[in-house]
Amino acid sequence: MVWGRLAAGAVVCIVLPATVFARDLTLRDDKGPVAGAQVSIRGQSGSYVTDAAGVARLPDRPAASTVLDIITPAGTRLERTISAGTTIVDVAEPPPLIPGTLPPLRVTASPLSRGIDDIATPATVLAGDSLNQRRQSSLGETIKDVPGVASTQFGPGASRPIIRGMDGPRVRVLSDGVDTLDAATVSPDHAVTSDPFLAKQIEILKGPATLLYGGGAIGGVVNVIDSRIPTSAPTKGYEGEGQLLWDPNATAMTGMLGFTVGVPNVALRLEGTHRLSDDYFTARKFGDPPSRRVRNSFNDTTSWSAGGSWIGDWGYLGAAFSDQKKEYGIPSEETTFIRMHSQRVDVRGELREPFTGIEAVRFRLGHVNYRHKEIEDGEVGTTFKNNATDTRLEIVHNPIGGLKGVFGVSSFWRDFKAQGEEAFIAPTKTRNHALFLLERYSWDSFYIEGGLRYEWQSINVRSDQPDRKHDGLSASLGAMWDFAPGYTVGLTFSRSQRLPTAEELFASGPHVATGQFEVGDPRLKVETAHNLELSLRKKTGTFQFGVSLYRNAVRDFIFAAETGDVIDDLRVVNFRQQNAVFYGLEADAKYAVTEYLDASVFGDYVRAKLNRSGGNLPRIPPGRLGGRLDARWEQWKAYLQFYHVFKQGDVAAFETKTGGYNMLNAGISFTSALGPLTAYEFFVRANNLLNEKAIVHTSFIKDSVPLPGINVTVGARFTF
Repeated sequence: MVWGRLAAGAVVCIVLPATVFARDLTLRDDKGPVAGAQVSIRGQSGSYVTDAAGVARLPDRPAASTVLDIITPAGTRLERTISAGTTIVDVAEPPPLIPGTLPPLRVTASPLSRGIDDIATPATVLAGDSLNQRRQSSLGETIKDVPGVASTQFGPGASRPIIRGMDGPRVRVLSDGVDTLDAATVSPDHAVTSDPFLAKQIEILKGPATLLYGGGAIGGVVNVIDSRIPTSAPTKGYEGEGQLLWDPNATAMTGMLGFTVGVPNVALRLEGTHRLSDDYFTARKFGDPPSRRVRNSFNDTTSWSAGGSWIGDWGYLGAAFSDQKKEYGIPSEETTFIRMHSQRVDVRGELREPFTGIEAVRFRLGHVNYRHKEIEDGEVGTTFKNNATDTRLEIVHNPIGGLKGVFGVSSFWRDFKAQGEEAFIAPTKTRNHALFLLERYSWDSFYIEGGLRYEWQSINVRSDQPDRKHDGLSASLGAMWDFAPGYTVGLTFSRSQRLPTAEELFASGPHVATGQFEVGDPRLKVETAHNLELSLRKKTGTFQFGVSLYRNAVRDFIFAAETGDVIDDLRVVNFRQQNAVFYGLEADAKYAVTEYLDASVFGDYVRAKLNRSGGNLPRIPPGRLGGRLDARWEQWKAYLQFYHVFKQGDVAAFETKTGGYNMLNAGISFTSALGPLTAYEFFVRANNLLNEKAIVHTSFIKDSVPLPGINVTVGARFTF
């Protein structure tokens, strides 16, 4: 019997009974056969891929002490020495001990998916090392290097994700399936309350499967998975993790600590983070007077959460209370900063096989009491308040006539108020309800996935403007074909309707942070997007890749159009509707050069313009192209990443062009253990090693907030 690792965090046992030799090597996990793994015999040419039954047919009887090289569908290498005999590989999934190691990744935002390679929608999952190497103070900055994703870049305190050129209300940010319920969609200077240092996994979904989360997600979905509500009790009665980071560029210190205790049926969780950073420095002097210091770019954030669960074979039911206080500067306004306080209650539960024919019933509820004050010259200028609740019920049914699916309901309530000098929108109450259905039919190496969503919404406004009601019907259809071992081609089509937001309908007033005087239009209609996407992926072997081509035609696209007028030094923008089209390309590829070195390339491009006038839409991310090396040797890991951001010359009216820049990043880490129960990792990562003055085109305040110059982060993380 030989023990080893088949996937990060997965223990492998190869059982070799001394019986009559069979040439089959069988790989199995706890869900069944492991298809698409590549097996080769060291010293011989050729490799053998496991079929749908998890079987690789070896060419001949191996001699004693034959060395097998196995590459899993996730790309993990396994080296094992076997003797002649029948071989069976069983995979268990114990909790990871070493920081950065993970069991096979599952996309929780796609309820029919077993894993990252079993999903029709283009998706990226950041966890373990891939997440640890990217963590920043804001969600947008954490995920901005993922192909197809950019950031609004409003300083260290507030940066939202942009997906395929769309942001704001077209990209939904979720906390384990329900909305973050902050005020980030109202303005780019408002922070997303999700703390990247408390995330254990971040899922980025693009395309039609986002239909489950509303027509408003026509750009995409970012789902942040956390640990605040335990779903299982620690096997040894307790477990925990912590991090400590220091960045001298901004004199920034970040600390995180989480601890879970439990007995077989009860688990409790306590976690928290604190980040304190001063103004950061960029590569070149700018502004008046010239300086490398980005004034008023400080960030002081404290987040904590306490939760617990009742756990059994039937599932789990848990709740958590979270609190976040944040104070951060607005770099474009040197005397303005935001003081934010958000309190949140979450309830989550899952029943496993409660009735015949039902695989699972899942429930999510999030309620938030949010407020922030904009402090100008030491006085409170404007106060924003948001009391909101988001609920969701999903029922996953077992196959019926070959169809397996999920159906459910969701409801969203939001009471929003703005009071003070920049109260550019009257108080509103938004009520949104929806029914949704997603079904999948599979046979052999082919499957089809289709979905429907109907939602209706009412917005009541306390002003002389009329209340508004809208409804929308969205549908999607996708097909995937594993036409060869490890290769998948997919074609998806969706028709999604997005209902106008209160800000787009009723805005009327100054917005100093963006330099605009915003004017809404209560006559706005529903947006309708038609998205077509073709993808090709190779998921196994030493060479893996993925490429997606998409075109998204949006009828009655709502955008803030520059009028050319100025009121009190603010540009006047009117919310208008016009047909628009977005199209683009995303691609990445990875090659395992040796057992210890991987090389990868990646890139993305998006173009967005209005149909009738042919004009460009504003703040569309420029194209990127880059490469990366990942090395590992025993307890050491290192990476080197370079990418070029091209200049953006396809600009809208009254928008300026932005030059391109190069970005060189690197990192190294050392991992070890203190006894059998505690592991630690020391790491150093450096960004912008070329010390380039990098201007982010998607930022409203791009000329006031270049990216940091050379910045080095030194840190440690541990698990126990």
